[in-house]
Amino acid sequence: MHLFGAVAFLFSVLAFTSSVQAVKVSGTHRSFGGVNHQSIQFLEPKERDKVITAAVDAGATVIRLFITGDDKHSDPETSLGVFDDSILDLYDDTLAAIHRISKGKTKVIIAPHDVHSLRGSNGSPCDAYCRLVGEAWLDFYSNLSIRQTYKERLTAIFNNYKSKNFNGASWSTLNQVVMGVDLQNEPWSGISPIPAGEPWICDIATHLKNEVGLGNHNIAVLTGGISGANSPGGTENAPESAFKCAAVDVIAIHGYYSSNDDATAGTPWANILLPGNTLTGRALGSKLLLVEEFSYVRARTGLHYKSADIWDQANALNYRGIPWLYSKVTSGDEGSSGNVNIFRGKGFAMEALADGLRRASKASSNFDWSRYLPQSRKPVKTTHVALNPYLPDQADCKLGCPGFLCDSMDACQQGYVCKNNVCEKCTKGCPGMQCDAYRNLCQEKTRCVDGICQECAVRADSASRRTTCELDEPSRYKSASTDETCGLDEPFTQPPICNYCDGSTKECRGSPCVRAVDCDADEFCDWGLCRPCTSGCLGMACKSSRDCKTGNCNAFDKCDYPSGVGKGPMRAEDYVGRRGPGYFGPRYQNQGPSKPRDNVARVVVPVDEVKQTGSTA
Repeated sequence: MHLFGAVAFLFSVLAFTSSVQAVKVSGTHRSFGGVNHQSIQFLEPKERDKVITAAVDAGATVIRLFITGDDKHSDPETSLGVFDDSILDLYDDTLAAIHRISKGKTKVIIAPHDVHSLRGSNGSPCDAYCRLVGEAWLDFYSNLSIRQTYKERLTAIFNNYKSKNFNGASWSTLNQVVMGVDLQNEPWSGISPIPAGEPWICDIATHLKNEVGLGNHNIAVLTGGISGANSPGGTENAPESAFKCAAVDVIAIHGYYSSNDDATAGTPWANILLPGNTLTGRALGSKLLLVEEFSYVRARTGLHYKSADIWDQANALNYRGIPWLYSKVTSGDEGSSGNVNIFRGKGFAMEALADGLRRASKASSNFDWSRYLPQSRKPVKTTHVALNPYLPDQADCKLGCPGFLCDSMDACQQGYVCKNNVCEKCTKGCPGMQCDAYRNLCQEKTRCVDGICQECAVRADSASRRTTCELDEPSRYKSASTDETCGLDEPFTQPPICNYCDGSTKECRGSPCVRAVDCDADEFCDWGLCRPCTSGCLGMACKSSRDCKTGNCNAFDKCDYPSGVGKGPMRAEDYVGRRGPGYFGPRYQNQGPSKPRDNVARVVVPVDEVKQTGSTA
């Protein structure tokens, strides 16, 4: 094994930025942010326009609308096949107001039906479909007659209704204001996995794209958060039937996460949407990814962390280059919920949300949204993970704690390493651990002295780092006492931090590893050291696990980790001899929960309110 450089060269943090920073988005496309508002169409016109103006001023590129009733208004389909155009007029007025107030810069996503209206749950009144199916709400997806009635609903809303504000045009042609249409809001909410090969998704998507004609006018077809909120390590929102359907343009993800001792509220998003993992690697080039709903979820830390938790999630998604919509904004009381009053400003959660929206409009993405959202400006390249300016003063830690986002080892506390932009407990080669020159190597930015890994420079603690500079832009800080700007690395440059690199090639030695999962997603473990990966890497195509340097070849023909967040099922040939839980071979697709049913299952899943979907650990 050849080690680069026999002598340790001393460099500052930014000497070889490209070689020390963790996984980054390399795309040149622009991301965006937006909000959900479930009842904006039912507000008085003056109040409605004020809400739209506040959303546009805050930086919302997209506003998501729900076609559903509330306690004072009926669903437009008052009975099956019968529509009240006066209610659709309210939505049409809202589309026109958004287009006018934003001067065409803000578009909408329309959810043409809500699963909660189908079930009469989560505060939604029981609609015509709910009255039809009763408790057997899964009939909505399996009964062909009901499916045809729902297709007629979609045709009536997007084709037959003639806009009074857009010269009688049908909504299916209004790409100047409509960015996309969901299949439904959260189909099968609470049911996962859905039956293998489920045809409803592609049948409805194909109807929207071809028969309704959205595909002819560059209006996207979105999945709408299949199976409801996604668990931190799950695939509820990305079933095989959605990925295989050519008519689906966007995989829409819903997730509700809270902070805890080991993670920020944004940590699950950083893990779920890791560049090159099963989800992002499979989607790139075939589907677009959108986080269609996320929210503050109250944890033991209490409401004084609401702004910080909202900003952490927006920051993680912006850093990953994934567009997002906050759920939900309101002009009413927030209470202890995740709702954000859109009229509130400094000192309230809306300030953090608006900051995240502005950053989203500048963030770069690997995914090209220009077909649905034409972009006139290039994104701003992110050079550093931004620090959270909304952490309360009483917070135990404000920099580099477990689960915090990071861009290099120096951004984490002592005893932690930066892996895939998240600070994790160090298990090998960190300060205080035993080392030698052969097998027990130190992490790249430490050195081995008298058999013990040691820091090369004294770090500034989190308190001094935050008080020295205040947040100005994502990659720069402004001094609290002067008008000077100071770089993110400045607290660490006296004395310089050591690194083992070849000065002629600017290639670094790499950190020690045992398995691929010890390295970043764009690296592989090569004889005990993490090296840049150029073939057989995470997310790259494969035919068998022998083709992958990062772990296994999964059932989607993509290289993935052998275990961990975002992992897909392995290929059948990689399970030779296995006949237990987890076997995905063809012979076993017709057994267990995936077995197709001859009779209709009658399942009632009560949903009373938004709840945390799982641990963020």
